[in-house]
Formats: sequence, C-alpha cells, structure tokens
Amino acid sequence: MKMFLGTFLKILAVVVWVQFLAILFYDPAQEGVGFQIWSVLDPLMVIAILVTIWVAFRMKTEIDSSGEENLTRDYLETNIALYGGVALLAALLWNWIGSRWSYPLVSFQWLWILIDLTLPLLLFSAGRRLIRSDAL
Repeated sequence: MKMFLGTFLKILAVVVWVQFLAILFYDPAQEGVGFQIWSVLDPLMVIAILVTIWVAFRMKTEIDSSGEENLTRDYLETNIALYGGVALLAALLWNWIGSRWSYPLVSFQWLWILIDLTLPLLLFSAGRRLIRSDAL
C-alpha cells in the first residue's frame, strides 16, 4: 500500500507540474480542454494532500515520541510537510469551492498559481518519503 500511495503522489506531482506548464501552450484562455483537465485533477489533488497530511502526521508522532529534543532535518521536513499540507489544503479548498460552486469571483488566480507551484514539491517529497519509510 505504501508503494502504491507513494507512486500515486509522485505521479500526480509530475502530472500537475506538466499540466501547469502545458496549459499555457494548448489552452491559454482556459476555456476548453484545460478547464476539464483541471476539474479532474482538483479532486485528485485534494486526496493527495490528505494522504500527505496523514503521512506527515504519522512521521511527526514517531519523531515526537522518540524523545529527541534536538532540531533535526527529519523534524523540520516533517513539520514543513504537515503544516504546509494543511495550508495548501485550505487554499485549494477555498479556491476550488469558490470558483466551481459558490461564487466564481472568489477564486484568486494568484492563489491557483501558488497552489500549482507548491503542490508538486510537497507531493513528490511526501511520495518519496512514503516509499522509503519503513515505519508507516
């Protein structure tokens, strides 16, 4: 299961990154196919962020229970993944619900850009940690 979830996170990270760059060439106004692809990717991104938060939370509880009081690389990476995932989930849900179901003017284009730039970094690193981890 770890291998499947880790591979899913890494593949989705690459797909989001490629879509973010490629949409500028095949659908710059985001009126056609690009919008449909994003509408498929958005729920997958929410699921992936929830998996990332779960993985980071499990890693954080392991690190906190180890009793180590030093500031280590694992501690920093885990906290960045956990709190970054929570912030990214809140931003994604805010923009996704606002632009699709609530009021389209609530959606901020700069926030979509920020999400699409940071999400692949978070997902790829979480997928790599999940595949390499023995504890989860």
